[in-house]
Amino acid sequence: MSQDSEPGAGLSTRRVHVSGHAVDVRGTFSPERPPILLVHGIGMSGEYFLPFADVLSQTHDVYAVDLPGYGHAPKPPRALTITELGEVLAEVTLALGLEAAVVVGHSMGAQIVTNSIAGHRELFAGYILIGPTVDPTARSLPRQAARLFRDSLAEPPSSNAVIFRNYLRMGPLRYLRTAQYMVADRIEESIRHCTIPGLVMSGDRDPIASEAWLYELAGIAPHAQVLEVLGGPHAVQLNRPRELAAACAPFLESVTGQQPGPRARFEQS
Repeated sequence: MSQDSEPGAGLSTRRVHVSGHAVDVRGTFSPERPPILLVHGIGMSGEYFLPFADVLSQTHDVYAVDLPGYGHAPKPPRALTITELGEVLAEVTLALGLEAAVVVGHSMGAQIVTNSIAGHRELFAGYILIGPTVDPTARSLPRQAARLFRDSLAEPPSSNAVIFRNYLRMGPLRYLRTAQYMVADRIEESIRHCTIPGLVMSGDRDPIASEAWLYELAGIAPHAQVLEVLGGPHAVQLNRPRELAAACAPFLESVTGQQPGPRARFEQS
């Protein structure tokens, strides 16, 4: 691993090499604390987890990944499938030496997370899916694009700047191929094999992951509950990180035994 400083969230960045792929990891690297692993969605990177990571880092050992081809991580020759990204995630978890991590996936990251858990249950203590894709009522590229456009109108300009900057880094052709993999993947199948405790959630203004879809997924999962964050659009971890951390705190405490720190004790608004 190589290391350099990361501005913003008090994290450092390391590049991890697994099975011929390079993954950038922003982390606290504090193994004395319970680990949390943050997994981005399509076209994104760990950058849009930084506000949430900053709050979580007060009490947990936090890691936000840039999977191969995302953020500044080197691009593989082709876009990786959801299953392949899930395998990379498992290998990164092992390379970092994380034990009983809680793994958090946002949007398509939820699909990566459930695929990874389904094949490597022993690596993780619990999971949180935020704004999970893909709702079967919108399982097509045009419908997903329409929902993404609606969400862009609900996101603050600062959030859209981060989102679109990351999309540009990925490039349109790689994004399109990955979107095809995303729509083809069935999270409702992989979540059946996630036998560890789970939390399925979104912002209550999220047009991509509806309340009905959250309950459907949680109903399929062997052991999951549902929560919503008031006032949150799809990128709730970016624009309402404190409210999101407050909503997650009881679940994290139940899974890790870690009490919320002073910056995590606040009410939803």
